[in-house]
Amino acid sequence: MLYGMRSQLFWNGNKRTSTILANKIMISSGAGIITVTEKDIITYNKLLTELYNTNDDQKILDFIYNNCIFGIEY
Repeated sequence: MLYGMRSQLFWNGNKRTSTILANKIMISSGAGIITVTEKDIITYNKLLTELYNTNDDQKILDFIYNNCIFGIEY
């Protein structure tokens, strides 16, 4: 997902397209979905900007893993 966002594979809609594709893979694997809640959007955007500028994805990967993956809990 982050690769698609940063690489700007399309003229427009890179974040949306990458997120939809990542969610398709997550759902198919039974791993839930990736969604950024309203309370986390500012932090997410700051970390995404940092990724674009530095190509260091560790902080945003940790953030997504800890705050943005939701699934069915049995």
